[in-house]
Amino acid sequence: MIFVIMGMEVHPFDRLARAVDQLSAAGELGEDFFVQLGTCRYQPRHARFERFLSFGDICEQIRRASVVVTHAGAGSTLVCIEQGKHPVMVPRRSVLGEHVDEHQLPFAEKLGEAGLATVVREMAELPAAIAATGSRMVPADALGRARELTGWLEKFWRGLV
Repeated sequence: MIFVIMGMEVHPFDRLARAVDQLSAAGELGEDFFVQLGTCRYQPRHARFERFLSFGDICEQIRRASVVVTHAGAGSTLVCIEQGKHPVMVPRRSVLGEHVDEHQLPFAEKLGEAGLATVVREMAELPAAIAATGSRMVPADALGRARELTGWLEKFWRGLV
């Protein structure tokens, strides 16, 4: 199962919801999708979804998933890494009305550079990123490195405010 996390952000992330639904309909990846949809206006027709899940349920789905696709939220990303998963990160973009600023992009890029995640900037990259990630695991020291990058993000964000 491929688990997709949209997060709790009030801005919808319809771009990712549509892309995942198209992948699910095509069936080329050979797995079912389960989507934590959040506030998306678009509702998948070919993938199972729940709008919101408890933290415990999200952790359980991450544990069970062969691949996790997540918006580039620090919380969901750190849980993935903590559970040994190498997430596919799709940053929300403020220029597309998906968030209030662009902070998710540099966070995702830093994790990608550190080898802790695969970053998808354009939806056309998503199928290959999922296929390449497979059941790839992160190294044992990954959580410490991810927390360092979260500290970097906090400093970056303070510079914007």
